[in-house]
Amino acid sequence: MATIATGYNQTVVTAPTAPSTSSAFDYDLNFPLYREIVARNIIDEPELAAELDSATSFFTGQNLIQADFLMSNLQYGQELIVKVKKDQNPFSLVKSDKLTYNAVDTCHNHISLNCTIPCINTLPSFEELRFRFDCEYTYGVRMCVKNKDFWTTEFFTKQYALSQRAYRFVRENDLWNTVIDGLVTAPATTVDVALAKKHATHFWDALGTVTAAARCVVPEAVAYMRRSFSMVNPTVFVTEEFVTELVKSVETQFNLGLTNTRVNTYQQWNFPGYMLADRAKEILGLNVPVVVLQRSPWMTTTSEENISTKYPLWNDNATKQYVAILDPRVGYSFEKKGFSLNIKPYDCDKLYAGMIDTVYTGSGITFPQFGMVLAFSPFEYC
Repeated sequence: MATIATGYNQTVVTAPTAPSTSSAFDYDLNFPLYREIVARNIIDEPELAAELDSATSFFTGQNLIQADFLMSNLQYGQELIVKVKKDQNPFSLVKSDKLTYNAVDTCHNHISLNCTIPCINTLPSFEELRFRFDCEYTYGVRMCVKNKDFWTTEFFTKQYALSQRAYRFVRENDLWNTVIDGLVTAPATTVDVALAKKHATHFWDALGTVTAAARCVVPEAVAYMRRSFSMVNPTVFVTEEFVTELVKSVETQFNLGLTNTRVNTYQQWNFPGYMLADRAKEILGLNVPVVVLQRSPWMTTTSEENISTKYPLWNDNATKQYVAILDPRVGYSFEKKGFSLNIKPYDCDKLYAGMIDTVYTGSGITFPQFGMVLAFSPFEYC
């Protein structure tokens, strides 16, 4: 029961939230609330606005098959299986034998041929590439209709748009983590036999510090990728800490010219921010792009002394930093719109109105041999 100042008793509904019933309505106490006037303009945090800009993925593995064919065949509860013919070693497709000549007499030699047909096996081998949905994303906006006079249509629409951009940001971040984690846990086998003695797979772990190893290891890895796989077009993705350590490891006058140029769009990428590292590219002696994958503060959380991060170029607890050498074909991503729900009030206890959209997505790795991850020790801060 709530007691009003006039003495009139009224039963107060306790659901969905229970109001306080212990004190009378006090105008002297509540009157200051009515004098709080909010400015017409609402200022957004610039960092959040920049990070939640629309994203266009770097990965293009889904382009291996036509989008309409993919979506028409990929039904809920099913998956699309594509047969991939594996590369074959040309030395395994040809059989060679040395030919010899026998002396017929002192003036003539005669070729000696084995009267058998060589056994040649040219049957190809296949692997399966499976496309499937693996995640449901939901975004939207809700408001209590009691507050509708305090929500302008413009602000309500902006909140919906912000939620939609947040979906793009989160989905792209999840895609990067799917690809990087997949290349770490199930890397491709090194095809260069000589290099395989040192690095058996495409995940090169425990490489030491950037200062000690990066200038040798990263160019070696890029050279291996380019000579071993046809038409590979790798980009080297690094952390900002990697660039700082790399530059400090080379004490020359050219360090004074260090420039990391921030670009709004780099090959139509805008998640969550890319920065060209031309100085790092020069120090490493590479002729492929070296790009800093920006780290959003929203990706990392701390609990006492523990760190948990969703930043793709750190491992889960930030004890390793990664260098990712990637061809765009290494990963894939696709989406199918689910349902759109318009929420309308229909009960005293349900006073929320809004719009909720659902999207079904699939992402993964197409050809792991087109990606490589190098793991260095954590950051050497000065």
